[in-house]
Amino acid sequence: MLNRDSVIATVNAFDAHNFDQLKEHLNSSALLPDDVVNLYTIHHEAISPLLNTSRARNAAALFVLCQKHLVLGTISLFRLYSAQMFRETRAAVEAAGIAHLIQTDAKSFEVFSQDDGSEAARKLARKTFTSRALYPSSIPQLALLSDFYDTASMLSHTSGITFVRHLSAGQTVGQMKFGYQDIQRENISRELPKQMFWLCNAHLAILMAADVVFAGLDVDLSKFRQKRKDIFERVQRFNAAHDQSLLNT
Repeated sequence: MLNRDSVIATVNAFDAHNFDQLKEHLNSSALLPDDVVNLYTIHHEAISPLLNTSRARNAAALFVLCQKHLVLGTISLFRLYSAQMFRETRAAVEAAGIAHLIQTDAKSFEVFSQDDGSEAARKLARKTFTSRALYPSSIPQLALLSDFYDTASMLSHTSGITFVRHLSAGQTVGQMKFGYQDIQRENISRELPKQMFWLCNAHLAILMAADVVFAGLDVDLSKFRQKRKDIFERVQRFNAAHDQSLLNT
């Protein structure tokens, strides 16, 4: 049990407050991540009865992992931790790439399923699951994921660009104040919606890659694909409206 003066409990309370306030700030666009979360569920329920091989079941489980990363990434973003959101998204994009590789290459699945955490297994996994192997340029849906992976990597690793996002001007001239959150209050109206739209687009791209990962399944995904298209268009409309609002200010 945490004591009354717990820093962790204090930060959690601020986080919960931010989450509620920023959902209100985003208005109806705050529902977009939930729409994409539900899209994962629709897809999984459609393909689940046809997952007849261990490779297919593992690939499908990796897409459930992607859904988890979307949920945690959204929570992080609504609490103003953008770097954590980008880390979650990087992991999701990586999981989607691995899902494709283990589905299409028996040797890669063997490496994946026999990874026991030993140094030898880890070395073989790093050699097997390279960016080139996960996001081949010859497959457009996977090549697109490479762009999201690169952006998420750049904005999640500790670097000068991510460190300074925690800094704001202090009350004393020449001094800076460090904050846990990396979206500053004065930037919320501009940055928060843009990063949320990016997050949704990244996961919609992952769900586009699902068409390739599970291409061998004889399943009718027409309703899923129509819903995916509808959500994609809704994200773009919100994004365009946000861009226009920034031009008008």
